[in-house]
Amino acid sequence: MPEKIDADVCVVGAGFAGLSAALALQQSGKTVMVLEARDRVGGRIWTQQLSDGSVIDRGGAWLAPRHDAVLGLARSMGVSTYKTWVKGAHLLVDGDRLLRYTGLIPKISPLAVVTIALAQARLDLTSRRVPIDAPWNAKRASRWDTLSVAWWLDRAGIRTAIARDLFDMAVRGLFTGDLNETSFLHLLFLVRAHGSINKLFSIEGGSQENMVEGGAGLIAQRIAASLGASVRMSAPVRSIAQHQDHVVVVTPDVSVSARHAVVSVPPVLALEIEFDPALPADRRALYSSAVAGPESKTLVVYQDPFWRSDGFSGQSAGPRSAAEVTLDASPISGKPGVIASFTFGAVAQEMAMLDEGDRRQAVLDALTARFGPRAASPVEFIETAWWTEKWTRGCSMAHFPPGILTRYGRLLREPFGRVHWAGTETATRSHGAIDGAVLSGQRAAAEILDHG
Repeated sequence: MPEKIDADVCVVGAGFAGLSAALALQQSGKTVMVLEARDRVGGRIWTQQLSDGSVIDRGGAWLAPRHDAVLGLARSMGVSTYKTWVKGAHLLVDGDRLLRYTGLIPKISPLAVVTIALAQARLDLTSRRVPIDAPWNAKRASRWDTLSVAWWLDRAGIRTAIARDLFDMAVRGLFTGDLNETSFLHLLFLVRAHGSINKLFSIEGGSQENMVEGGAGLIAQRIAASLGASVRMSAPVRSIAQHQDHVVVVTPDVSVSARHAVVSVPPVLALEIEFDPALPADRRALYSSAVAGPESKTLVVYQDPFWRSDGFSGQSAGPRSAAEVTLDASPISGKPGVIASFTFGAVAQEMAMLDEGDRRQAVLDALTARFGPRAASPVEFIETAWWTEKWTRGCSMAHFPPGILTRYGRLLREPFGRVHWAGTETATRSHGAIDGAVLSGQRAAAEILDHG
């Protein structure tokens, strides 16, 4: 028989959304129980220690300068941040050419640069017509939600093949899934939630500006430590039954009776929980459609960041290659040197079809072509194919196919009886980011506190 526990609130999932909700509730005097299916906290943020004692972030790692919610949480937990390394030349692979540049836009043809800038400006301008709290209420929402991101990219007016490939890769990196199956309204909403498309793409002043000293997962670990025995690992929730004045949340080993529940797992995983009463058809349609795409993150670890002394930032792009995007992900000390290499969508799936040795060689060949022969000999090579992770099923957030946001978007944050919803997919500001996850957990906690 499962152990029986009573609490004011049961939180399903110990990612940043669930932990933020639990912390806010506990600080307001509520008793909480957090149930996590994994054997660790952090969800899509996963910090791992290397053999030399240094740490790497296998999942989400970067914070923007205006991510006030997560930055405030970090400060409250005694965790510091530092700037992502950007000094030196960036690299762009254009066929057989390797282009060196600084700043945000590579030195491709002036016409290509102008058309990229115009496309981004039009996107930013259009996104301002989207209400951040309810994008489905925009005057043209019905039209935008019938269109795909791929449709927009085909008509964005970007000139030259390399410019189109680069921009397509950058947008594909935001959603990771098939852009033919991603709503243009979702892209507009995402841009609106972050202020501009440049902020989503950028390091300095943008979404990749800051890293966390000790790894982003350290924030989650310290929150969990402050919650103590209220966090249970290896406890996948199988069912949530609602009664007149309470809910019962059941795992194989624990049964929690609480006044309210907060479900903070990725939307598609909510369908694996048996609800009583059952989830209505509209909610099931929303969660089954909100699927995160294929994304791989490979951490290539060296004794030191040799590229820095060679005049490179570690930032590179090679659309449709084994290392589509790379960034310097080294710790604040500078040792070891760490290159984070990403592939997105169909490219990630194609790479996954290779055997492990061929995949490793393909990544190292790409890095060697960009950063020189020392890139061929890492001390560690750690891959994470996020769409194959059982309790994640894709990164970095779920994307919404055409027609879903206008039909079902209002349900993202609307409570289902005594069940409340959190997760970065439910966030408005910082939608899709770690900061959005924190804000969503704090919002769910406020809903419960307002309920009394």
